[in-house]
This record gives sequence, structure tokens and C-alpha cells, in this order.
Amino acid sequence: MVSRTRKQRVIDTALANGKHLRPHITESLPDYMQWESVSSLVGSKQADCLVAYPTSEAVCREAVSFCKRNNLSICPRGGGYSYGDIILNDQNVILDTSKLDRILEFDESTGLMVVEPGVRMIDIFKRILHLRLALAAIPSESTITVAGAIGGNVNGKDAWRLGNFGDQVVALKLLTASGEVLDVDRDRDEPLFQAVVGGLGLMGIVVQATLRLQKIPSPFLEISRTPVGNVEQLLEHMKEVEETSDFAVVWLDTCTKGEGLGRAVVHATRWVERDGTPDEIRAQVTASFARLEARLRQARMLSPITEFVVTTMLQIQKISVLLFNKLYFFYSRIRHRLHSADNVESFLRYNFDASFMIPSATAVCGFRGYTVQVIFPRKEARTAITEMINLCQASPCLPAKLIMRVHRQDDYLISFAEDGYSLNFELHPNRRHVKRMNRFVDDLVESVIRFGGKVHLAKDMVLTRAQFRMLFPKYGEFLAIKQRVDPDELFQSDMYRRLLRGNAEDTVPGDSESG
Repeated sequence: MVSRTRKQRVIDTALANGKHLRPHITESLPDYMQWESVSSLVGSKQADCLVAYPTSEAVCREAVSFCKRNNLSICPRGGGYSYGDIILNDQNVILDTSKLDRILEFDESTGLMVVEPGVRMIDIFKRILHLRLALAAIPSESTITVAGAIGGNVNGKDAWRLGNFGDQVVALKLLTASGEVLDVDRDRDEPLFQAVVGGLGLMGIVVQATLRLQKIPSPFLEISRTPVGNVEQLLEHMKEVEETSDFAVVWLDTCTKGEGLGRAVVHATRWVERDGTPDEIRAQVTASFARLEARLRQARMLSPITEFVVTTMLQIQKISVLLFNKLYFFYSRIRHRLHSADNVESFLRYNFDASFMIPSATAVCGFRGYTVQVIFPRKEARTAITEMINLCQASPCLPAKLIMRVHRQDDYLISFAEDGYSLNFELHPNRRHVKRMNRFVDDLVESVIRFGGKVHLAKDMVLTRAQFRMLFPKYGEFLAIKQRVDPDELFQSDMYRRLLRGNAEDTVPGDSESG
């Protein structure tokens, strides 16, 4: 794809113009390791990393031993969809689990499935959807892996009902720095389980996970799209949505002021019954997968055009965002008045289709841009949404997109969870606006801190260490567990060194001085 080629040129240029020398390694590289130029999803963060592609648990153990012998740190990686430096490990090792992709066990009667870490969400649905089973807390990207979803504790459009992805995990196997594989059970090993889920891969390598599936009435959903005029109407409507729907996601207009501030379109969805024999349901699901594959091929073909158009439009960002927001809201209002805004469609199209057709994060955010997702308590919702939209309007560049979701609280130590709402900002600053946009993001984070919220670490690249500690008060418990299972800090990432690791003068695997 054109965007990937352009991104790779930027990465190669950045690495050639100032990265320090690769660390000295005392032995030949294994055949499953190679040096690569690696970037975050949007391409704004780059690193030169030794990437390992193990094909078995035994090879994962070999990689751990190799890194310990050569004083290298390890950053586990799933599908590589994180926006910031959580999946970068400059001058050290990234352990990519994508080739560990087998479904090991599946019991339809209990709804339990045992998988390797590299199994993708779409692979699971191909196995279960025709059986009227589903996996909750699924993001819109179909090729996100199970281990990546555990490490980031990702959320779906059903987060307020069924929690984040970690709540679907019953047990897991964790390869630790010692080379031992620990059986970590949700109930029996609660402290370690709470540190691994949402733990950004910093406790070890998840080599196996047991997932709990849910029964569904059919593989089809009824979708309603309701425009609301301001933030008060939005929050009032969301009370009804949370009681009657299974999924919800909200598009917010960042341009309106006064009485129209916070106007939005609420997409609410629920599972519906669909009569049919098992063979008929299987045929319908097979056809849905075929349509999904066709849409993917179409998206790949059109990607150079759509991304060029988006990138060009965002050069006149305020005009483009203002025009799109007006058109989308009024289009949604007209359809709602004509009673044509509701429909029934397959879960596959609802959840995954948009990720193919919406322009990539590289195009929407640009190489100087970023995504910031914040969450705040329900009781602060009206004030928080109002304040954050006002911050957007005072910034030099409006967010290209602002999406709201509903969540529930959980107990994972550095998890992105709260009994409340999240806002996801996609920011595309032009070159002349970068410094002012950085100040806007600082103001946004400080606002989240005041409201007692959090920032999604899987998308972060801007937090300071002081901000992190205020946002995640349980970080001390997290580090204490890491000290127990990984005392030499074998498992690291660029984010870990930026936000979590000890004093700068500490010398541990992963430092350029010790590499």
C-alpha cells in the first residue's frame, strides 16, 4: 500500500539520521530473529529493533535465554496496532507472537476456548459465529491478536455490559524471565492476573489463554442511529441505550458551540433473533465472511486514493472537519426523521467492516499526529465532555474524529477502565501547529487528572512520568509484582522506560549504556 511505503521511507530516514549504534551481540543471531525498522501504528514513533518470530513455546524460551545472555530486553508484540511506543524497544528485542496462531481446544458446551497468543479475532469468529457464540470486548480491527488484546486490555462497543477484554479471560500461561511457564488463574492468582491483564507485556510472554465465549441469539444485529442536539440530550439518551442495547458508540461534533455543544449521533445496537436451521445459519455466516473479504480487497485497492484525499483535506483541517461534521449530522437527522436510520445487519459487517473502509490512522493522524483516548467517571460526564470540547475548539487543529464509548470499572492495576465514558481524539497537527497541539494535549491530560480519569496507555505517546503516576495510582502495586516475577527487568519497552522504570541512573537490560 502507498501509505505503508511512505511510512517506511520516513522510518528509514529517521533511523539513518541519528540513531545510535546497535548493541554488541556476542553470538550469531538465531534464524527466527532479524533487525528491522519498526514504527508505531501511525508512524510518528520509530525504533531499530531485533524482531523475533517464534513458532512455538520452546522457541520463546530460546529467545528469552538468548536475550539474557546478550543483555537485551524483550518487548512482546501482538498484531502491532498500538499507536505509541508500547510496542517499540529501541536497540533491543521485540518478540512477535503472530506465528503462534493455533486454536488448541474448544468446547462448545462450556463456551471455553484455549488459544495461542497470536490467534486473531477474526480466526475465533470463523470458528464460533455459526454456532451462535461470540467473544465480547472486540475492537473494530479484525486482526488484533489475543495476547495483544490481553496486554492492552482492549475495549469494544459493549464495554459497559461485559467489560474489557480481560474480563473474557479465564486463565493464561505466562513465560517469565526465569524461563518458567506459570499457570495464572483468574481466581487463584488474582494479584498476578491483575498485573498481566492490561500490563503491556511487562510481566512476561503470554503463551496460552483460555477465553470464555457468550451465547448469542443469532449472528445478526439491529442497529439504530439517533441524532441528539447537545450534551444534556446525549447523556439522557445514553441512559436508555445502556438499558436496552448490547453495543453503543457515539460520534461527537467538535465544532458546535452554545446550546448545540456536544451534539452527536448515537449508534445503538442489540442482538436479534434469526430463525433458521444450523445449516442455514452457517450459510449466512459464510456469506458474511465472503462479503467481508470482498470489502477488504476493495479497501486495499482504493486505499491510495482515499488516503490521498484525506491527507489533502486535512491540510485545510478546520474547514474540512467543520464541513464533514455539518453534513454528517444533518444527513443523520434527515434519515432519522424519515425512519430510514435503522437496519439489521451481520455482526461481522457492524464490527469489522468500518476498519476496512475508514482511512488508516496514518492518513487521519499524519506522521506528526497521534490518538489520545481518555476516560472519566460517569458523575463528571457533563462537565468533562463540555470542557474537553471547549479545549478542542481553542486548539489550532480540531480533532479529525471524536468518538465516545461507555465503560465499567475493573480491578486490573494499570487498566483503561472506569464506570463512565471515554473520548477518543484523533489529532492531525500541521507542522506549524505541533507545539500548540502539544500544549493542548497537556491541557487535556491535566483535565482528565482533575476529573479522576485515565489515559489509554495502548494509544499513548505523550504522558510524562508525573502525569502517569497521578492517572494510575496503583502503579506501585504493579511495579512490586513486576519486581517479583521479573527482578532484572528483562521485559521492557520504550514506554516502560519513559513512564514506569526506576531512576534514570539505573542500569538494566535495555539501556544503551549496557547494550
